[in-house]
Amino acid sequence: MTPDTEKIDRIRAILFDLHHTITKTNRSPIDIHRMAAESAGFDLSKFDDDRLREVLDIVVEFLTKFQVENRVGIHWGKQAEDWLEANRVFIEALGFTDVSDEQLMEMEKQWKKILNTYWESLVEGAKETFEELKNRGYILGVCTRRFDDPEKLLREWGIEHLLSTVHYSAVVGYAKPSPFTLLKAAEDIKINPRLCAYVGNLVNADVEASLRAEMLPVLTVWSDEKERDIAPEGIVVIDRITELLDIFPGPPS
Repeated sequence: MTPDTEKIDRIRAILFDLHHTITKTNRSPIDIHRMAAESAGFDLSKFDDDRLREVLDIVVEFLTKFQVENRVGIHWGKQAEDWLEANRVFIEALGFTDVSDEQLMEMEKQWKKILNTYWESLVEGAKETFEELKNRGYILGVCTRRFDDPEKLLREWGIEHLLSTVHYSAVVGYAKPSPFTLLKAAEDIKINPRLCAYVGNLVNADVEASLRAEMLPVLTVWSDEKERDIAPEGIVVIDRITELLDIFPGPPS
């Protein structure tokens, strides 16, 4: 599904999510939790994935309350020590006792090491799509919901130089579906949000943030076809990131 010509023709900037939009993951989050915990001496082999998901829901509920009550900043979570209490909630909910801060720190350091090395990589055609959109005259940027700065990864993937703005946060209130990072990006590039498109993979986060920011939403469904079924009527939906080249011929002169 493509938007009407009027909406396409006015777009001057295209902003992107990362995870499952232009990147694919090599391991599931559950696998990473297992690896990180085991590196700190916690054997999770007796817990199935469903049990770990239940406990992670408890952690998310804790974090949501913790972040607001402690008035944490937009980039809270970058430091391993930020996660001491959340990791304690996770481990103790699984029944472990006599847990030391050193173990929890080691767990978080391993988690961050995995995320910043081999956890995700660009999907096929992403770099080439960015290069061509840039050549056509679009301003490009990234707005992503994560705790760690993605710039090192963007540089390693060879696309950092193509971006005019990068914003990230997973802190409630700042993170999508809040439009905060999208609007900050529009401010950076000095482009009215209504002249921006935003590409993401989740209706309840990416499409919602885009609509709140009054940008043109573009939904990628290659990672989860079910998102197509819950997309609001009229939303642009693509199966592959390379389809953007068929939709956006170039900004207005």
